[in-house]
Amino acid sequence: MFSLHKTLGGVHPPQCKDTRECPVTSIEPPKQVRIPLNMHIGAPGKPVVNVGDHVYVGTLIGDGEGLCAPTHASISGTVTSVATQTLPTGQTAPVVEIASDGKMEQDPSITKPTYETKDEFIACVRASGVVGLGGASFPSWFKMKCPPGKKFEFVVVNGMECEPFITSDYRQMIEHSERVVDGVARIARALEIPAAVIGVEDNKPEAIEALRKAAEEKGVSDLVEVLSIPTKYPAGGEKVLIEATTGRAVPAGGLPVDAGCLVLNVTTVSRIEEYFRYGVPLVRKTVTIAGDCVKNPGNYRIPIGMSVHDVVETTGGLVKEPRKIIMGGPMMGRTITDIDCPILKANNAILCLDSAAILPDETPCIRCGRCVRACPLGLMPFQLDAASRSHDVVKLDEFAVMNCMECGSCAYACPAHRRITASIREGKAFYRSDVARRTQPAKEA
Repeated sequence: MFSLHKTLGGVHPPQCKDTRECPVTSIEPPKQVRIPLNMHIGAPGKPVVNVGDHVYVGTLIGDGEGLCAPTHASISGTVTSVATQTLPTGQTAPVVEIASDGKMEQDPSITKPTYETKDEFIACVRASGVVGLGGASFPSWFKMKCPPGKKFEFVVVNGMECEPFITSDYRQMIEHSERVVDGVARIARALEIPAAVIGVEDNKPEAIEALRKAAEEKGVSDLVEVLSIPTKYPAGGEKVLIEATTGRAVPAGGLPVDAGCLVLNVTTVSRIEEYFRYGVPLVRKTVTIAGDCVKNPGNYRIPIGMSVHDVVETTGGLVKEPRKIIMGGPMMGRTITDIDCPILKANNAILCLDSAAILPDETPCIRCGRCVRACPLGLMPFQLDAASRSHDVVKLDEFAVMNCMECGSCAYACPAHRRITASIREGKAFYRSDVARRTQPAKEA
C-alpha cells in the first residue's frame, strides 16, 4: 500500500544510542511535584483545585477552553500551592504544587472510557490529556478534528526517533509493540481513516520486526503497515515523514491535513491506547537520561512535574559536573540552566553533557551551500541567517522564514559553525512581532 519516497537534504550526526538496550524502569516517586498547566500548544489551563485539596494519581487539576489539554495530578497527596510562576522557558503559567503522601493512590473515579461516535472518541482523547509526546506538545484531540471541506486519508505514525541519544520511543516500540499497533488501528477505525503507516528508521530493525509481527498477530496488516525508512536526520520531521511515506508534500504554510494526513508520534499512540484500556490519563513520561556525565544512563518512567534535579539524583546522580544540560535531543532540544525545572509532558530526554557541550567559535559565512543541501525543506538557511541577524523583515518573508522547522541540520552542516538555527529562531520571533505590529491598527479599526 505504501512505498518509500525520496526526500530532500538531511544530515547524519552520530547516533549515540547507548541506551537502546535499557528497558524502561519506574523510579521512586518524588516528595513533591510542580505541574505547569501550559504543557501544550494553546492557552494555559486554569486550576480546578485549591491549596489544601487532596488529590490522587489521575485527579484533574487544570483545564481550559479552546485549544487546550487537561492536566492531571501525577502523585497522590495535598495541593500546597496554586500560583502563576515564571518557568525556565521564560513563560509564565499557573503551576500546581503537590506534596506526596507516599501512597500513589489512583483516583477512585477513574473508569475505562467508552465511545460510539467519532466525536465521542475525540472527547475521550481530550479527557486523556495526551499531547504530541515527540516534543511538539500539540493537543492530540485537536489534531483529530478534521476541518470542514478536508478529510484524512492516512494516519502517519512517527516511530523514527532520529535525534541522537534518545531511545524512549524505541523502547516503546519494543516493549509495547502490540499496544502501539492496537492504538493505530483504533484511531484509524474511530476516525474512519482507510489506511495507516508506521514509519521507522532502518537502524531499528528489532522495532520494525516487533511491530510487523504485532500487526500480523492482531490481524490488522491490511490496515496498518510498517515502513522501513533510511536513517537520516530529520527524517522524523512531520513534513519530511509525510513525503517519505505517502509521496505527498505539505504546501508552504499548510498543515498535514492539507496533504490528507493525521500525524502522531508512536508514544502518543501508545499512551492513547493505554488510556482506552485502563482509563488512567497522562500522568507519567518515559524519558531517556543520557550523556557522559550521567552515572546510570537509561530509560525511566517519571511522574510529570518531578524536577530534573530529583530525576538525576534518583537515577544515580552524576559522575562529573555537566557543562550543559539539555531537555530533548542535541539537535532540537533546549539548554536549561535551572535544574529544578519540572519534567513536562513533551520531554523525551534529559542530556547531561561535558565533552559535546563546547562549540567552536563562529567564523564568517563562506557561501559554501552546505546548509542549503542539508535543509530538508529546500530553504536557503544562510540567507535566513543573514536576514535574521539584520532584522530584515522583507528578506525574512522572501526566504520564507516561517517555513523553517528549526531542525538544526543547517547548523550541523555549517563548516563555519554558524549558529544558524538559533539565529533563525530569533528571526521568526522578530518576524511575528513585526506582522502583529503592522496588523494591529487594522484589527482596531
